Amino acid sequence: MSYKALIVDDEPLARMRLRSLLDQYSSEVEIVDEASSGTMAVEKIQSCAPDVVFLDIQMPDMDAFEVLQKIDDDDMPLIVFTTAYENFALRAFEENTVDYLLKPVDPERLASTMDKLRKRIPEVTNEASLPSDFSWDKFRSMLNPGGFYMQRVQVKIGDRIILVNVDEIIRFQSEEKYTTIYTLNNQYVIDTPLVDLEKKLDPRQFVRIHRAHLVSIDCIAEIRKSDAGRLNVVLRDKMHTQLLVSRNFVKKVRSL
Repeated sequence: MSYKALIVDDEPLARMRLRSLLDQYSSEVEIVDEASSGTMAVEKIQSCAPDVVFLDIQMPDMDAFEVLQKIDDDDMPLIVFTTAYENFALRAFEENTVDYLLKPVDPERLASTMDKLRKRIPEVTNEASLPSDFSWDKFRSMLNPGGFYMQRVQVKIGDRIILVNVDEIIRFQSEEKYTTIYTLNNQYVIDTPLVDLEKKLDPRQFVRIHRAHLVSIDCIAEIRKSDAGRLNVVLRDKMHTQLLVSRNFVKKVRSL
């Protein structure tokens, strides 16, 4: 039986890799479209009516669970989560209606997923296959915060590796090829780009205010308008650091 599939991932290379791996199953799977954001995923699910969605859990605009909450139960396809973070909750939930794939997707693991889909496709919209007490919010709570988002940042200093707890970090600042981490008492330099860090951090804990600044929400003391009409955030550090809010992020900062 052939079925329609939608690939959802904000990373083009991840979508390309999964599409390539699914080529060998072309007699069973027709990839009807791709989506690069949560908002687009909702639109594509509603318009394309796929049988199965390969859905990235963490995306910039909304996570997978927010996507699924916007889909009517009657229109709910089978969901195969894709994620860069392994978690016991995902393995446990595998026994219900969804499967998961760790990125980068392993061909043998995908083969196992395909076996499950072959058995479940006739029941794509069968609500009875879900546990009676199931909710996407409950599932999300199983994943956070114990492993879904980054809890520590590794900093290499000479032949040592220092572990900096994310809860201690006030802000991250991008400086050319490097990122500086600021805590109350120290600064550390790492070579991880800010855009990669943002994907691994809990969006309820950190907010992007500028292309060069990612700030702990709890460390924002106030939001202040300058004489020029631009927004600045004032931090709770010793220096009462003020950082300019880029116009692209004003709406997000105002909604805090």
